[in-house]
Amino acid sequence: MPVEIIMPKLDPIMTEGIIVKWFKNDGEEIKKGEPIAEIEAEKITTEIEAPASGILHVIKPAGSVVQVGEVIAVLVQAGEEMCGVKTGEKLIKASPAARRLAKEYGIDLFRVIGTGPEGVIREEDVLSYIHKIEASKASSKPPEAAEAEEIVPLVGWRKTMAERMYLSSRTTAHITTFTEVDAFELVNLRERLKPIFEEKFGVRLTYTAFIVKAVSKALLEYPIVNSSLTDDKIVVKKYCNIGIAVAREKGGLIVPVIRNAENRNLMEIAKELNELVEKARKDELTLTDVSGATFTITNVGMFGVIMDTPIISPGQSAILGVGAIIKRPVVVNDQITIRPIMYLSLTYDHRVIDGLPAILFLQRLKHYLENPLILLDFA
Repeated sequence: MPVEIIMPKLDPIMTEGIIVKWFKNDGEEIKKGEPIAEIEAEKITTEIEAPASGILHVIKPAGSVVQVGEVIAVLVQAGEEMCGVKTGEKLIKASPAARRLAKEYGIDLFRVIGTGPEGVIREEDVLSYIHKIEASKASSKPPEAAEAEEIVPLVGWRKTMAERMYLSSRTTAHITTFTEVDAFELVNLRERLKPIFEEKFGVRLTYTAFIVKAVSKALLEYPIVNSSLTDDKIVVKKYCNIGIAVAREKGGLIVPVIRNAENRNLMEIAKELNELVEKARKDELTLTDVSGATFTITNVGMFGVIMDTPIISPGQSAILGVGAIIKRPVVVNDQITIRPIMYLSLTYDHRVIDGLPAILFLQRLKHYLENPLILLDFA
């Protein structure tokens, strides 16, 4: 019997995925367990394997945005028919991505010429049609106006991220509190430890490692900041799975997670950070690497930004924004001096976290970062 291959659910909140590419062509034979396609969800890109041996019949071409559970291909044995398989096709043969894009732009698919297998209209065909329409409109504009416009469809991971951020801002009572940290001791300690970590352990020591350690300690003291709101219940986590927002080369952010950071020493945190960032750079993060965060840190300081007001990730109640360390004139012991200053911003869900515990959490975090020797528990 034909074996259906469906769009898998790669994480609990996934509703759709993109077929990045097929490793076999339509009509080719494939063996059970062989990589069959590359799928992109919001968090990761992963390969799926053939659930059985057979001849591949592709239903959803590469580039299609497909709902979880929808059939993307069928494996049949020689001589078998593909009868009874639900391809999702209607009167017009078009991929889900093409239909969605046409709906967003009000395009009549009868006017679009399909270039896919058997004349299937692909997302690229709709885009090409849109470009032709825009070019026609632009011809009536001054040349400089036409050249200054570009259409960037809101599809794939960008659309998913937009939906999640909108959901967070619409369903969460965001409030942001700021504090500044005198990073004099932190900068000096890191400079002293950097060569030791690199030469003895082969590990690059970043400020983020110190911040993760300090955050985990502060969360244990103020666990309400490390909680989530589920239905009518506040779930307070006694473990600290710290997500670190990392910019991807192809755009957007991905958030690998350091699990049980409260039980890790600075060396272990620095080492795992190195490994996760490298995997993110190579686009090799697994679902386990990016799932289960209870609190998130976004370090905009590495781009020279002083401060920001980050949006809470759905399923969490707070996120920490970390600004750049900038030398500024400050008053120390009634004397004006130059010190490295870092701003922290805590955005939290006011439905769950009251102002006082949020402020006390930030104060405790500030204390740890201004006295970083406390974080050197290598036991």
